[in-house]
Amino acid sequence: MKPASRPATPNAVMRVLIADDAPETRRSIELILSLAPDVELVGSAANGREAVVLAAARRPDIALVDVNMPELNGIEAIRQMRARRPELVCIIISAEKDALTLKQAVDVGIAAYLIKPFTAEDVLSILEKSRSIVLAQRAKAAGPPPRPSRRQLLEEAAAACIKVRRTDDVAVKVLETLAAEPDCPRVWLTHLAIVYALRGDWGKLTRLAAYLERRQEKP
Repeated sequence: MKPASRPATPNAVMRVLIADDAPETRRSIELILSLAPDVELVGSAANGREAVVLAAARRPDIALVDVNMPELNGIEAIRQMRARRPELVCIIISAEKDALTLKQAVDVGIAAYLIKPFTAEDVLSILEKSRSIVLAQRAKAAGPPPRPSRRQLLEEAAAACIKVRRTDDVAVKVLETLAAEPDCPRVWLTHLAIVYALRGDWGKLTRLAAYLERRQEKP
């Protein structure tokens, strides 16, 4: 059995809830979860009703729920939990994978089915699949990344030109366009001056030097 080697990062941490009326099963799962650096146990319930309450209070990303529990069975517990938070990724734990239980579990929207007795590899494998679902949901909720600004695009293009030491017309155009931006950082103006010097464009270099001096004189 190999523990997960991926380092934990705040954005990748999975909040997990366990619900099982057998203390030894809860303890076993807790020990397995400790092998994953990106998992945080936020609750451990001994029955279905307690699981629903904990899920509402602790807001887990993933819930591992036993089918047969007192007060409220696992299927109904998941139904109530996902009615409040449809994004909750639920994993059913059962000693048997009978057709009726499987259908009921699918109907309430489970993501996976964990059969007892299970191994650490079984649990970690299912958690990894569930983690992918959670991260995909987070990305969808966050929406597309913001489009880079014109300044950012120019700076990326300028950096690319400088990296390969380009001094051709394309590099000049990029750096001159960037230099025309309001409050252009001095570093880009300095690179433009170097390109002018390498190209022997002394007229432009003189005008740029004068511009740099005027900027230097400003308070």
